[in-house]
Amino acid sequence: MATVNLTTGEKLEGIDDVWQSIAIILGTTLGSLVMARDFGSKMPRLVDRAVSQVTVIEFYAAVPEAINRINPEALMAEEPRFRIIQMALSDMTDEGNATFDIDGIYYPRGHLGDYSEARDAQGRVVVSNNVIVGSYI
Repeated sequence: MATVNLTTGEKLEGIDDVWQSIAIILGTTLGSLVMARDFGSKMPRLVDRAVSQVTVIEFYAAVPEAINRINPEALMAEEPRFRIIQMALSDMTDEGNATFDIDGIYYPRGHLGDYSEARDAQGRVVVSNNVIVGSYI
């Protein structure tokens, strides 16, 4: 499966494509797409909140909920090629910028329903200036 890099226009494959997909899922407000109301996450509604322990907990809940959500109509996960195993807050500033490090399992053919091949994967979700970015590390 290959897509187009949203910033460069070049072909994007593999784990890099997964992280771009994760960034799109997390950056889309849940309920904002007319024909796919269950696509997206609660994160865009959280980025303007004051930094508090409650906000951090809501971020912790929003990321796996969005990425690993099962869509009952399509019978598949939002991002079937990645499953979160562990997530940790690695940086948080008073301005509301946050960095979450994510450990998970990457399934190269997960979008086809084939989970026979699995690889460890690490990534990072950065919330900065009300923009959500996912990247592979």
